[in-house]
Amino acid sequence: MKKILYSAPLLALLVACDPVCQEFDMDATLTAEQLTSALTIVPRNAGNNNLTFVTSPAQYIKVYDAETDEMVASGTMPTFQVVPPAREVSFYVTTVGQDGSIVKSSAKSLQVSEFTDLPAIYNDLFGDGAGGFTAHTWVWNDAVKCWGNGGYLEHTAPNWWTNDINQTDQEAIKRGLLQDGKDGWMKLGLSGVEMSRGDKGSIKVNENKVKPGWDIGQMNFKGTYPLLGIQPNVGNAPQYEYHILQADGTNLTLCAPEPGAGDWGTAWFWVFKKK
Repeated sequence: MKKILYSAPLLALLVACDPVCQEFDMDATLTAEQLTSALTIVPRNAGNNNLTFVTSPAQYIKVYDAETDEMVASGTMPTFQVVPPAREVSFYVTTVGQDGSIVKSSAKSLQVSEFTDLPAIYNDLFGDGAGGFTAHTWVWNDAVKCWGNGGYLEHTAPNWWTNDINQTDQEAIKRGLLQDGKDGWMKLGLSGVEMSRGDKGSIKVNENKVKPGWDIGQMNFKGTYPLLGIQPNVGNAPQYEYHILQADGTNLTLCAPEPGAGDWGTAWFWVFKKK
């Protein structure tokens, strides 16, 4: 039976751990224990959020968030960036064994407390002015038409059916969301969301754009939704996914299309300001 010896050519990368040499039997099935032992998660420096996943011997792996089971990276030396808040994160990986079966490692954890190279939108939404992040309270922008609809991928604020702060207040009452009216507020932070209506949840943001020059990213809610975050023409169904059209540290404009809307289809707009 032939065997082959692999060694990790990663001395420059593995500054926090020793290179690992392992001898795998090429005719045997790779076990979960072997894959777990072969896996190292390497932060850029201790506690940093920029991670590299290394296996020795090197092999193609898929990386999963152990909490959500979401695949977050893949490759022979994949990288992943953890976003705030500071916390313990856990990952597991899978690969294809010699017999074609999927092999899954045990989860490995590490603490992340330092955040570098984050997309600019994080500072625009959560920056504290001192290089850190904090939760901010947002309210309706009472200086403009703050809620209504318009053309998807074209307008950047309510344009067809528009409502000022007092009209928005009446719409909130009419739709059974009394706490979402003119006195409504939402506290958005990377550690969670609190709403004036009393519920809580979380958000994720990114800089993925659907149309260059129109939007600047995405904001996805879980467990709750923003003030009057509903689809009025779809039975007032809660809306959880939004395009970010403006986020400059003071103003926040969100947009969501009606189901199936294309260019110039109906979309809804929410215009807020920092309290």
